[in-house]
Amino acid sequence: MKVDNVIYSGQSLVNCLNDKMIHARYRIWVASPYIGSFKEVQQIIGGKWMRSCIDFRLLTDINAGFIREDTFEAFKDSPKTEIRSLESFHAKIYIIDDWCLITSANLTGTAFCRRYEIGTVLSNIFEVEQLFDEWWQMGSIVSTISTKTPKVLLDYQDGKRFNLKCKLPQYKTKSSDYFLQKCDKFISFALLYEKVTGRNQKMVKDGFTLYQEIDYFFNFLYHESSRPSNAYKLKKARLLDNKEREKEILRYFHQLPYKSHSEDWRLERTVYIQKVLDAKHIATLTMPEVKGVLSRLHCLCSYPINRTKIPNNNSISDIRNAWLKLLTSEYIDGFLINKTKDSIKFFGESSICELLAWYYPKKYPMMNMNSESGMRFLGIEL
Repeated sequence: MKVDNVIYSGQSLVNCLNDKMIHARYRIWVASPYIGSFKEVQQIIGGKWMRSCIDFRLLTDINAGFIREDTFEAFKDSPKTEIRSLESFHAKIYIIDDWCLITSANLTGTAFCRRYEIGTVLSNIFEVEQLFDEWWQMGSIVSTISTKTPKVLLDYQDGKRFNLKCKLPQYKTKSSDYFLQKCDKFISFALLYEKVTGRNQKMVKDGFTLYQEIDYFFNFLYHESSRPSNAYKLKKARLLDNKEREKEILRYFHQLPYKSHSEDWRLERTVYIQKVLDAKHIATLTMPEVKGVLSRLHCLCSYPINRTKIPNNNSISDIRNAWLKLLTSEYIDGFLINKTKDSIKFFGESSICELLAWYYPKKYPMMNMNSESGMRFLGIEL
């Protein structure tokens, strides 16, 4: 196998790995016998592993090594994560998309900031992919772990007696990563809803997208009938298995009232927002048009003062530039969301989410208090 000639150690080792992790597009495969605390693991690998678009595999040895309980609980709750254990496993491999780091460093804060570790990047990862997959097939699926790791092992691996040699990166996109993970869960629910119900054909005929119908469905659960989801504004999700969830979806779908064209205001909002924020028009976007967009965002009903604060505390050029970059980006990630928030004062994640949903009604779901309560009512924790 060929390697490039760059040797990484100290700060350069953790920085190069972190940079690749936070920009992952489709795959993160990690092999490490020791997995540290969740806080430090997130500082090393960021939060892209939480996305349903990421194939996240973790190969370890839970008998001779360990995985911290908080890290295990977080990993196992992620939609595309699988953890396997292979006895006598000792390699440390980090594969991100078509990039691979071979290193002496375990996935622990101690390894990446308190010990002298070394690593190099392969220019051809085919052989490592094959070897990783071979070991992966040999491993057994991990569904539970012992929480009683020997203290002597923890003391050694935690390395508190070692001096700090470099710093772990700051985890700057935490809120945005969880926001995007939540978006993935809404998308998965929408596909389930469509599969179970076949959709409301009157809404289909009237031109509503799947996500717009889902939003109408969640509004029904929150406001109409017996308001079953209203009680889940602050509660944890109900415990429902897949069959129970599908049964509940069908139950309330059959109660869903809809008169043709009764929800056309949704289509009108989409048309308005798409028109004024079109890439060709946005360079001449006026502040009255900005106010017109803001008046159409549901989330600002809860904080109506922001409808005034946003135009009063931001220049028209800053708003134009931020919205143009957001709406024309091929890939929405935590960095872009944070940059949009930083560029427009008082324009937060909820507003960003809703703007994307109105502008791209076939691509992004509407996420708000009503819909989140509906998700929890149907047994999906956010």
